[in-house]
Amino acid sequence: MSNVSTCITYDASTSLILVTLKGTASAQDVINFYKIAQHYSVLYNSNRILVDVSQVTHQFPATDLLNIMPTIASWLKQTAIARVVSFDGFMNDLFVQKAKRFNLNTENFESVQTAKNWLLEQPSF
Repeated sequence: MSNVSTCITYDASTSLILVTLKGTASAQDVINFYKIAQHYSVLYNSNRILVDVSQVTHQFPATDLLNIMPTIASWLKQTAIARVVSFDGFMNDLFVQKAKRFNLNTENFESVQTAKNWLLEQPSF
């Protein structure tokens, strides 16, 4: 059972999918959240997702990112993903490093506003 609370919304004024996660996430939770975000991006015809994971604790080893990334990369190839992260946490940096190896347009940010600004500069499809 997941120990993560999830809030997903669509901001029509900016055409952004906004995802906020709180709690402790397993590797399967991460896969599930990005799959749901991808469904929203298709539903709303948006290729820009802002994911706030600043209040998430990863409850899996870093090596699990090797399995997570190939799974989610196929869903998110044409998507820009801005991740709001907590100041501490090498897992967030490792996530972006692995994402870039799969040619995903992903960046980490310390604030929601900076993440939104970056997303709005990304081309839409």
